[in-house]
Amino acid sequence: MANVNESDIAKIQVGYDATVNTLAFPDAPFKGKIDKIFNAIDPETKSMKVRVKIPNPDFKLKPEMHCTVSVSFSENKKMIAIPSSAVIFDKSKYWVMAFKDKHNIETRRVDIYRQLGEITYIKSGLKEGETVISKNGLLIYDAIND
Repeated sequence: MANVNESDIAKIQVGYDATVNTLAFPDAPFKGKIDKIFNAIDPETKSMKVRVKIPNPDFKLKPEMHCTVSVSFSENKKMIAIPSSAVIFDKSKYWVMAFKDKHNIETRRVDIYRQLGEITYIKSGLKEGETVISKNGLLIYDAIND
């Protein structure tokens, strides 16, 4: 059983792949699938329960273990993906440093679709094949925009 935050309920469906990481076995993720979504919200946690079916042939997984569940799904959209370290948040907007050559670096406003860990998906502001600065971008941003 896993809790799904209320804000993520619409993104979960039966059959989605799930990866379960436990404190007891941090280097051994368990793979499974969501096989049931319960229809009630817990009033205290504001979350909904889902059941993840996971093979457990050697009985490593125990009831009430603390774990983190990550769900994978495809939205069938083609988007530009960049390292999250390339994204700069300033003045209530998101920016990246687009690199053309050492004399031509451009501050570019981007619209973020979703940020998932180390990867950020861009809705607009970049074209496929453009290079962005992903290391020390904030220093370059400050130098160019001050």
